[in-house]
Amino acid sequence: MIIKIINSILILVLVFMGLTPGLVMFTGKPEMLEMFSKWNFSHTAIIINVSVTMISAFLYSK
Repeated sequence: MIIKIINSILILVLVFMGLTPGLVMFTGKPEMLEMFSKWNFSHTAIIINVSVTMISAFLYSK
């Protein structure tokens, strides 16, 4: 039983860690846009990256 509780807590932490960068990129913080502009990412590529990051966090939780 204790293992299931620990497993659930770890999954919630991983989902949070996946959603946090996605939300930061989605809001368009200047630091994140500057970082991705160094790698020549367009605004569309950043949105696609955000989508993949957030979807993968949700899929991992299931």
